[in-house]
Amino acid sequence: MDLDGTLTEDRDSTRIDLDAIYAIRLLQEKRIKVGLVSGNSYPILRGLYTYLYLDGGIVAENGCIVFYKEKYRLCKQMDKSLVIEFKSLFKLRDTWQNEYRECDFGFVPAKLTDEMINWAKEKNLYIKSSGYAVHIAYNAAGKSVGVEKLLQLQGLKKEDVAAIGDSSTDIELFQQVGFKVAVGNADDELKDIADYITSNKSGKGVREFVDKLLKGELDVLK
Repeated sequence: MDLDGTLTEDRDSTRIDLDAIYAIRLLQEKRIKVGLVSGNSYPILRGLYTYLYLDGGIVAENGCIVFYKEKYRLCKQMDKSLVIEFKSLFKLRDTWQNEYRECDFGFVPAKLTDEMINWAKEKNLYIKSSGYAVHIAYNAAGKSVGVEKLLQLQGLKKEDVAAIGDSSTDIELFQQVGFKVAVGNADDELKDIADYITSNKSGKGVREFVDKLLKGELDVLK
């Protein structure tokens, strides 16, 4: 599951939706593993993972960091001078998680410009807007890379896994799973490739999907 905009009450909220928490509990009662895949920083996801008692692993910083029983760093740590240069050149602000980040750094406003893309290309950096922030990292980044590693660690095939998200950055997540769910307020690009689109937004969309999954109303993971 993605975090921001998916488990939260809305895409502009950081409050976790109680319906999403309840949905996770329902999955756990059926011994279905739940993991987190997000652009957010590892310490934040690790804390949430612990307190929600999850067991399906973590992909943090848009694929740069993976956790399953132990922590794996898949990207080079970012050169802080590049972080400072990017922020200064384009007059951006740090996201509140940047002080906890290692590889992938986020900045607001979230609007990605051609000038930013050209700068990143010159520096051999990955750049992407999540809709919440513009992220930069070294080129090995991407949720698909992190999810692929997470599945390998657990001996899972993509056909064994479902995912739910809200942002265009979750397109890479969807590339590595067998069943793809977009919440009702997701980006259109994500909805276009989803197997199921919830009628409810964000966290309540998670609850809707889980309810239908457990009732056998969706053709999921044959």
